[in-house]
This record gives sequence, structure tokens and C-alpha cells, in this order.
Amino acid sequence: MPHFTTYGKNYSRRFQDKQVVEAIFSHVLGCCINAGLIDPSEIFVDDTHIKAAANNHKYINQEVNQQAKFMADQLELEINRDREKHAKKWLGIAKEKEPETKKVSTTDPESGWFHKGEHKQFFAYNAQVACDKHGWALAYSVTA
Repeated sequence: MPHFTTYGKNYSRRFQDKQVVEAIFSHVLGCCINAGLIDPSEIFVDDTHIKAAANNHKYINQEVNQQAKFMADQLELEINRDREKHAKKWLGIAKEKEPETKKVSTTDPESGWFHKGEHKQFFAYNAQVACDKHGWALAYSVTA
């Protein structure tokens, strides 16, 4: 049985490129589908928070501008025309949002600031997995 650090070192040296990991995952998933091991009649999705290796006291407050919606003016016009056809009143004009302040970790800037309950707050990642009824992973994502 290999030592657990062997896997970590192998991952950091060879598989840091996400495309390689995704290609391997897709290949294994394709083999499982061809072998008839996967039953897509029922799919389950679950997520969990994974605490980041980041100090909760080492962060900077960064202002984040709310991005404007793509083609927002044209979309609002089309929505209001449709509402007019159905005898509904027009929607109001969207207000400009002021920039929000976001905590960004100085030790792990890719992680996000999570609130778990009223008092527990920490930097973490959100890992999501979709599985079939036999437990085979069909898709995954890790976000901040």
C-alpha cells in the first residue's frame, strides 16, 4: 500500500492541469457507461463545504462591482412588451447597485468566505457531486 503522500505528490506534479484530470474522469466515466455499470434513471446531487487551508484573520476587504446583465436594456424592453400583451404593468428600471465588500484571503485567494450558522465563519470551498443510484460519480465541481 503506497504512503498517502505519494498520491499528493503525484497529483501536484502531474495533474495540476485540470484538463488532464477532466480527460481521465471522462474516459473512466465513458468506460463505465459502455460496460452498463451506470443507471441514469435516478441521479442524486450533494454538496459539502471543505475548509480551506487559510487563516481566518489574514484577509483583505476588496470591493467587487456588480456586473451588468448582458444586453439588459434589450431584455427589459422585450419583457415589458410581453407584459403589455398580457395586460400587466411594466417592470421598473433596474437600479444601479453599489459595489459590495468581499473578504479575500491572503493565504488562499481562491477560497470563499462561508457563513455556517450564526457564529461560525471561515474560508472554504463548495464541492458538489452528482451520482447515480449505485454511487458512481457522474459529475463534480469545486467552487469558492
